Amino acid sequence: MKKKLLLVSLLLLSGGGVFAQKNAKNAGTDSRNVIIYIGDGFGIAPKTATRMALGQGREGQRFTSDPNFKKLALDNLKYSATVTTHSLNSWITDSAPGASVYAAGKSGKQDNEVISLDPSSGESIETILESAKKQGYAVGLVSTARITHATPAAFASHIWYRDLESYIAAQYLASSQDEYKAIFNASPTEAYRYNASRDWILPEPKVGVELDVILGGGSRFFMPAKVNSPYATVVDAQGNPIKDPKTGTDVTLGSGRRADDVDLVDFAKKQKKYAYVNSRDALMKLDMSQFSSGSENKLLGLFNNSHMNYEQDRQTSAPWEPSLADMTETAIKVLKAKGGAKGFFLIVEAGRIDHLEHANTGGISVVAGAGGNQYQVDADKPTYEGGGEANYTATPSTARTANVYASDYMIKEVLAFDYAVAEGRSFMNVPVNGKTLLFTTSDHECGGFAVTGLHDEADAQGNATKIRTYAGQIKKSNALEASYATPTNLVRGDGGDEGWFPEYTLKMFQNKYYPEPSSPTGRRIVVAYGSNPLTNGNSTKAGGTPGNHTPQDIWVGAEDNTGSHAVQITGRGLLDNTALTPIMADFLKLSAFKNNLGKPAYRKATDAVGINVSPVPVANQSSISFEVKNPSQVSVELFDLSGTKIKTVAGAQKYTTGQHSLPINGSELKAGMYVVVVNIDGVIQSKKIIKVQ
Repeated sequence: MKKKLLLVSLLLLSGGGVFAQKNAKNAGTDSRNVIIYIGDGFGIAPKTATRMALGQGREGQRFTSDPNFKKLALDNLKYSATVTTHSLNSWITDSAPGASVYAAGKSGKQDNEVISLDPSSGESIETILESAKKQGYAVGLVSTARITHATPAAFASHIWYRDLESYIAAQYLASSQDEYKAIFNASPTEAYRYNASRDWILPEPKVGVELDVILGGGSRFFMPAKVNSPYATVVDAQGNPIKDPKTGTDVTLGSGRRADDVDLVDFAKKQKKYAYVNSRDALMKLDMSQFSSGSENKLLGLFNNSHMNYEQDRQTSAPWEPSLADMTETAIKVLKAKGGAKGFFLIVEAGRIDHLEHANTGGISVVAGAGGNQYQVDADKPTYEGGGEANYTATPSTARTANVYASDYMIKEVLAFDYAVAEGRSFMNVPVNGKTLLFTTSDHECGGFAVTGLHDEADAQGNATKIRTYAGQIKKSNALEASYATPTNLVRGDGGDEGWFPEYTLKMFQNKYYPEPSSPTGRRIVVAYGSNPLTNGNSTKAGGTPGNHTPQDIWVGAEDNTGSHAVQITGRGLLDNTALTPIMADFLKLSAFKNNLGKPAYRKATDAVGINVSPVPVANQSSISFEVKNPSQVSVELFDLSGTKIKTVAGAQKYTTGQHSLPINGSELKAGMYVVVVNIDGVIQSKKIIKVQ
């Protein structure tokens, strides 16, 4: 029975998804499909941790050739490479340029926080998704983060600052300037209706581009802030409200954050012919007959007010949300129908791997000290009650779970990503689905995530694991061993309980297997985070969020069913992160787009504008200083994070060459985050500032 279970789980883990068919005949289709998977913050170590939890190294899994060795779908991709991750202005990228390079190649290597836009010219940069759509391909975005977050946004929007997510949502749903204006003009408040100087115009590359599939979190940027949206109540396939079994109340997405109070879900349904779903049940029972290459029908799914739940929390607290594999499966079905003989382009992001690493999540960090800005790092304790998000509000007295740890969160998050990759491999391996290319990569590594093994000292796990993770040589006595040239009667390290390996069991949730610690005293995988050296130890205190992005190279996997393009990442040594886009463009035969990919976005030194705000946090009286290289027209404006202009610090006027300083009256500002935007002859640069009470 045990061997049968292992074999079944192996099949499930290695890609036997819903698209697998026996003896599928090649119908001669010429459709071309590209799926690029991005694990946000995903380095190599999380993959290792996941495989170890699945039993790597134990009896029957000693070697990768063993029948029961559980390779991930990621491991089964035929070709591998490593790529760089730096952005144009920093050795450590953020997710905006980290994704823009995959969307636009060398032209996409831009400054941190900029979304597929060249800030030195103000010009939007066409993405591969936009080019593919204009050539007749169906296109889609899937993410477990807010769907307006930087990674998916880089493929289908253009903006100078990644946090302007209300604008990103509007760009997603508009394919003409008239539609873009109509969105803002639907506001019940006159002050928020379309204003060209504030709201700009729909970026030219997005004109004519309809997104066929939009699935993820982030309903807050599609729904009004002060008006209850009828689309916030989470309903099943029959339209019945879903109840939270723990509270007995209706599940809701909650209030939106659109300051203009426009309901973009209503706009999408009534003006753009989007089918709208907000639960797993509704998504998985979707009527697929409504989607075809000749139909204008499209799909919008929003499943959380902010980011979707971590997979660990989804299983324990929010089973009404779909998994990343669920969303990927449905997206592929819809895009296949919509793409017809042409094919499709799909971006799938596992957005929450990065968030786990930022938080050093799962019992790793504790908020302490005055102001809640001090974290105490614990090497291996149970996670806090309230789910992964509780990390940010926990105190030393916050209750912990009984048997869920930091590694459990990461392992399940990676496995959820892997199941989504398996959906793509399953689709690719059916010949009638056409020619398919898969890439899986990351925008950057985060957290300096490491698998540290078990403890070196003390019985910290309560399971007699006191000396490392391997069986040491058996000592008789120092006196006796001193006279032995060769030790005798040694006990093999793999004896007893299959050696010193983590002890996990597989449990099924919604038809997929996930590992869990075998018992409270079973040997667990312990993880650590090294990106903040102050937290690299046990019970060390540090201010601010413990985890940060790192400049580490990241792993790329690739496979296709043509034998022509995935192989191109091999035999070239280290790759730049801009190297994947030309391969995808060539596969889709986007010749004009490919020809423009070789243009780097390097700007002249004279274009650079230095901005400095002092002091920060902003005091009652602060100043903005900037340098003008040549006599120029300059304007300085202040925005909040919703994109609303708070004030004009300096209207457009001529400034002479040299350094200039302008005052900011901080007493007029509420506590919060703001963005200073300096425009010098069309060269736009921004700087984030904070005001505290």
